Amino acid sequence: MENYREWLINKGFGSNTAADYNKFIEKKFKLYLHTLLLSIEEFEHEQLMQYIRHRKAEGVGAKTINLELKKISYYLDFKGLPNVAEPIRLKGVQRRIPHDLFTEKQLDNIYQKFPESKNHWTHENTLKTYHLILGLRIYQGLQEQELAKLEINHLQLDKGKIYVPATKRTNKRILDLKPFQILPLHEYLLTERKSLNDEIEGGYLFHKKRLIRGMSRIKKMINRSRLKCGTSYEPRLNNMAQIRASVITNWLQHYNLREVQYMAGHKYVSSTERYRTDNLEDLQKELEKYHPLK
Repeated sequence: MENYREWLINKGFGSNTAADYNKFIEKKFKLYLHTLLLSIEEFEHEQLMQYIRHRKAEGVGAKTINLELKKISYYLDFKGLPNVAEPIRLKGVQRRIPHDLFTEKQLDNIYQKFPESKNHWTHENTLKTYHLILGLRIYQGLQEQELAKLEINHLQLDKGKIYVPATKRTNKRILDLKPFQILPLHEYLLTERKSLNDEIEGGYLFHKKRLIRGMSRIKKMINRSRLKCGTSYEPRLNNMAQIRASVITNWLQHYNLREVQYMAGHKYVSSTERYRTDNLEDLQKELEKYHPLK
């Protein structure tokens, strides 16, 4: 029978993280339940609130309690019980909020202008590969870990779709490709990917080391293109996560919350909610509370 640790690993957690979560449940949470003569099946909302009050009385900070709530939440899922812990998080913990976001038009512009960022030493095939990787970040919102796990058979070019495998932080999903992405991906398979076949283990779509190196280069090339094209009115790209935050925020203008949760691969809808534009003003006020302007 699968135990909690094995269940977490099968969900995509690393072995160390899974061991840490399991240790908390076995050494702390179950002990707490035992002292109250409670079974996990009896652990409902009121018992959860009692646990939080107990930990606060011990002087445990909100950040640590929130992490414990996350571990309890996964354990309740593992046991197939109502997940009373999933929506509960303590306030007073500083949260990073989406900022310096790009509009859809600006993202399109970044993609369209990217080839102009090349230098005379930029290899044509490398430029094309970087361009299609950028497209997967801009139009499918993929992260580096997801790009690294893509395999050739995850491409469904005849259907205009791509399968995105699960990672430690995201769920698997199938996303639509833009029509203009299909031909570059097909050409990549016949040229750059074919030439690297002996260097790439298994059926992975990209060479992992080159992919990792490429991320910083793509960022530099985007900012170089931005200056060349005189688009200084657009936010500067500080990191690639800025693109994903923009993509998710823009998706929420066209799709409902659950649809965007699926498209983004978020395990919890609360992760998607933080990108809602009607919440950003309140989140900004929260940020200013901890970092007041002087």
